[in-house]
Amino acid sequence: MNVSGLAAFMSGFLSFFTPCILPLVPSYLIYISGITVGDVAAPTKEHRRRVFFHSLSFILGFSFVFVALGVSTSLLGGFFAEYQAYIIRLGGIILILLGLFYLDIIKISFFNRQYMMQLEQKPVGLAGSFVVGLTFSLGWTPCVGPALSSILIVASMAGKTSHGTYLLSLYSLGLAIPFVVSSLLFDKLFILLKRFGFIAQYAVKVLGALLILLGLLMVSSYYMTLNLWIGTLLPSGV
Repeated sequence: MNVSGLAAFMSGFLSFFTPCILPLVPSYLIYISGITVGDVAAPTKEHRRRVFFHSLSFILGFSFVFVALGVSTSLLGGFFAEYQAYIIRLGGIILILLGLFYLDIIKISFFNRQYMMQLEQKPVGLAGSFVVGLTFSLGWTPCVGPALSSILIVASMAGKTSHGTYLLSLYSLGLAIPFVVSSLLFDKLFILLKRFGFIAQYAVKVLGALLILLGLLMVSSYYMTLNLWIGTLLPSGV
């Protein structure tokens, strides 16, 4: 795993803990699985099974969109391969601006608008949870927009579909892991959120700092140097 891969994974992981995702996770789990608040208080094995599998279907939904975006962005980047050095620096500047947005130092009105696609009634079954995952990925701009945009910028630099698939798969994996853990602990989520809900505000700041750091590496000559150095430390294929 190189610098961009690690950044993609961490961006996805930290996105889960942002204030507009973390507090709503219990509601999403209840919605996609069809259980009731009463079921959460006294869950059976059937309830736990339903929450877990519907969560996996939900994850596949948003992962499908994210990876598709990565593939299309990589193809677009291929047209500008000869200008890669300039694109890397421009991408670095954009990442720094996105990081400053997360740190609340600058305002970007587009990302302050919430474009959620509402589903008044969830489609039936696991396929319905997949559809909800699709709408989640397409509509939750303030939460995943800046972080996702940063990874798409990095994916566009290589101009290879495999690179875009790799980075967006890692981003989806980072976002998916806490979702899976939440589905396994869904009956304890309300208690955990009351106790550790403050993490959300710090997650945004860490994510902002991560984007600024990655942006600075891209603007300078250290990005490629650090990638090569990490490549020499890891076994081939990692």
